Amino acid sequence: MNLLGPAFSVYLRHVDRWLQRSGADPAACQRRVFHQLLDRANDTWFGRQHGFVSIKTHADFVQAVPIGDYVQQLSLFERMLAGEANVCWPGVVRHFAQTSGTTAGDKRIPVTREMAKANRRAGIAMFAYYKRRGQGLLSNLMAGKLLFLGGSTAMTPTDAGGWIGDLSGIAAQSITWPLSTHYEPGLDLALLDNWEEKIQQVADRVNDRDIRFVTGMPSWMKILFDRVCRIRGIAVDGGISRVWPNLQLFVHGGVNFQPYRQTFARYFEPGHDLHFLEVYPASEGFIAIQAQRDDPAMEILVDNGLFYEFVPLEDWGKPNAPRFTIDQVDTGVPYSVLLSTNAGLWAYDIGDVVTFTSHVPARITFAGRNKHFINAFGENIIGQQVSAAVAAAAEATGAEVEAFTAAPRYADADHRTGAHQYVVEFMHPPAGGADAFAREIDRKLLAINVDYSIKRGGDLGMTTVEVAAVAKGTFYEWMKQRGKLGGQNKVPVCANDRRYVDDLLALASQTA
Repeated sequence: MNLLGPAFSVYLRHVDRWLQRSGADPAACQRRVFHQLLDRANDTWFGRQHGFVSIKTHADFVQAVPIGDYVQQLSLFERMLAGEANVCWPGVVRHFAQTSGTTAGDKRIPVTREMAKANRRAGIAMFAYYKRRGQGLLSNLMAGKLLFLGGSTAMTPTDAGGWIGDLSGIAAQSITWPLSTHYEPGLDLALLDNWEEKIQQVADRVNDRDIRFVTGMPSWMKILFDRVCRIRGIAVDGGISRVWPNLQLFVHGGVNFQPYRQTFARYFEPGHDLHFLEVYPASEGFIAIQAQRDDPAMEILVDNGLFYEFVPLEDWGKPNAPRFTIDQVDTGVPYSVLLSTNAGLWAYDIGDVVTFTSHVPARITFAGRNKHFINAFGENIIGQQVSAAVAAAAEATGAEVEAFTAAPRYADADHRTGAHQYVVEFMHPPAGGADAFAREIDRKLLAINVDYSIKRGGDLGMTTVEVAAVAKGTFYEWMKQRGKLGGQNKVPVCANDRRYVDDLLALASQTA
C-alpha cells in the first residue's frame, strides 16, 4: 500500500489553508510582505541609500525607490556576483539564475536562501491547488513517478565562490521529500546540458516508467513524447495514453500554451482525462498558479516573499508612471509587473504584462511582454536581436531591405517542428535568394542568443529560420490599410503571434 500519497495530502491541507487565508485578503498579505522586506533590508547598502528605515507607506516607497530593470540595476548585480555582502539583501548571495530574458539579453538574477525556500513553497502550493480538483487525485498521482523536464542542474562557479545556473536546475537540486522519492529523470540526467543528448537519454529511461505527472516547456515535451513513442514502436496518435496510461497532470508555463493544445491532444486517446495546470514561475520569483481547472486565470502568491506593483501598460516607460498595489488595480486592464523580493530586487521591472480577472482572490492572465519579442518556444528573442540578425544577413548576402517583421511559425500537419518566419520586402534581393538570407539570420541568432541556440540544437525544438519575400510596396499598402502611414508609425520588428505576418502574407497573395 502506498502511504506517501495520503501523508502528502495531510501536509497539503496546511498548505491549502495558507493559500485560502492569503487569497481571502491579498491586500493585507501584501502590506505585511512589504514591511517585512523593508525591515529585513534596511541595513543593506540599497536600504541605506534609499532610506528604508523612514519608509512607512507605499507612497513613501514610490518616492524613494525608482523603477529599474536589469540594465539599470546591473551594477548592483555585478557587486553581488563579485561576492560583496549586504548590497541589496543581507549577507552574500551564493546562487544566480541565468536566463536570456526577452528584454535585456543574458541575465544573472540573484537567488537567496529565502528566495529558494519561497520557490519550494510555491512548488508545493502547485500540488495543493491540484488536490482541490477532486478526491483521490493526489494519492493516485503519488502512486507513480513525477517527470520534471527542466534545465541542467550543472552549475558554473563564480570567482567569488558562488554558482550560476539554470533556475530549473537550481530548483531540481533542492527537491526534497516527498517529491524526491518520485522524481524523474534522476539527478544524473538532470545534470546534462546537451539538450539533444538529454532528451534521448530521458526518453530511454522513462518510457517504461509509471509516469503520472509531467512538467516542462511544451516544445520540449512534444519532442520527448515523440521519442518515447518511437522507442516503444507505436504511433503518436493516442501513443502517450498507451505508454503512460496513468498520466494525469501536465504542468506548463513560460510560453503561451494555446497553440500547442491541438498538438498535444493527438497524443492522448479521447477518454484520457489529462489535467493541465498553468504556472507562472519567473527567474525573479514564482508569481502565480492556476487555481481552477475550468478557469485559465492564475492566482497570485501574495504571501511568499514578493511584493507586487503594477504599472498600466499605457503608462509604462513614462516618467513618474503610476504604480499601483494589488488592491488598486482594475480588472481587464493590462499592467506591467514590478517586483520587490527577498532576493534583493526593488521595484524591478520584470518585463511582463498581466491582466487581472478578479481582485479577491487576486487572479491574473499572462498578457505578454512589454517590449517586442518572440518567445513561442522558450527562445527569448528580443527585437534588437531580430534587427541585428537582419542587418547581418543583408551584409552577408548583399541584400537591401525595405521592411521586415518576424513571428513564430508553429508546428502543424505540414511542419513537424516550429520555426521563426520573417516576411521581408527587398529593394535588392539577396545573393543566393531567400534561403541564403534565412541561413544568415539563423547564424546570427545562434551566435547572440543562448536560449535560441539551445532550442535549435539538432533541429529538435526549432528548425532554421524561414523567409517569405514579398513584392515591393507590400508593407506600404499594409501600413496604409491599417491607418499607420506617417513618420511616427513604424513596422513592428516582431511579434509573439502571427497577426502581422498573416495579414502581410494574405495581402501579398492578393497582389501576386
